Amino acid sequence: MALILSWVGVFEYLTHFKDFGYLGAFLSGLLWPFTFVTPLATAGFFYLGQANNIWDVVILGSIGAFFSDLFIWRFFKAGIFDELEKIWKMYEAHTHHGWRRFTRTHRPHLIQLFHSRPFHFINLFLGVTVLFSPLPDEMGLEMLAYYKLDFIKFVLLSIASSIVAIWLVTNAGRLVLG
Repeated sequence: MALILSWVGVFEYLTHFKDFGYLGAFLSGLLWPFTFVTPLATAGFFYLGQANNIWDVVILGSIGAFFSDLFIWRFFKAGIFDELEKIWKMYEAHTHHGWRRFTRTHRPHLIQLFHSRPFHFINLFLGVTVLFSPLPDEMGLEMLAYYKLDFIKFVLLSIASSIVAIWLVTNAGRLVLG
């Protein structure tokens, strides 16, 4: 996606993004967690670090990212997993024609695997790792929403991860662009 945006010339316009100042930091923060616009938000933070106070950019960007994370969190907590379970039950109901890959004898083993402690630990670790990286937050939020993470812990993780990731990108912009 970033290559296509670069080829079209979108990033050339983003060099002027630093003129938006702190409003640009908040808007980049709003775009930060979403997969398809993360390259734009990253480029925005990359250039905003040059002309503005880096900590103001990081804090305002993190606040914007928190609002977007909250939107994504509410979407997954609102019952998307219940919908997926209904789809699984409909899939289970169609046993004819031999197209089912997993039979009833396989299902208890899969359930046991997904509810095991090592699987929970690995999934939570990967979710937090995705949140603390400059990658889009959607997948990490989905992993954390599935395990019914407490709202206070979610707020702390969301803000802390956004601060770290945006700080990394903004500092990289300062190092590269001077």
